[in-house]
Amino acid sequence: MMYFLLLTAFTVSIDSFVCGFSLSFAGRKKAPIVLGIALTVLVMCIIINYATSIFADSLNETTASLGGLILIGVGIYNLLKKDEKQDIGSGGIIKRSLITGFAVGLDGAVANLSLALMGINAFYVPVIIAAMHAIMISLGILLAETPVAKKFGRFDFLPPVILILLGIYKLTALFI
Repeated sequence: MMYFLLLTAFTVSIDSFVCGFSLSFAGRKKAPIVLGIALTVLVMCIIINYATSIFADSLNETTASLGGLILIGVGIYNLLKKDEKQDIGSGGIIKRSLITGFAVGLDGAVANLSLALMGINAFYVPVIIAAMHAIMISLGILLAETPVAKKFGRFDFLPPVILILLGIYKLTALFI
């Protein structure tokens, strides 16, 4: 059962790897972003974990499309607001990490719902899903800081485009 939980957590956090890669190019403070996204995912999973009986009839796999739409919106917003991106105050970092955390964590919350419906409704499920998101974001950031990947950082449009493509992928993956 633990193997299934870890595999599920890994699968739903792959988008966090790409997100971490993208966020690294934007030059933002990395630790608050990772922490904000992980905490957002944790809170979402805890809420879903303990409210399964209320949401069971209204949520399903297509709810992940909302995460894709949010990522596309964040990417478009970042494309249009390039000048503000260079000097973000702590309030901006918190706001963006919460929005991004909701976008990449929605599939984790839905996975948490499905696990809870299958009887895996323990306190450690949200912790494992959130931790896997934090690990994957950190790995994405580490990869982005390699010499080869840093060359891509010169392209200001790259991080928002990556988020938009990730959102489109999340939307189209529902139909494949």
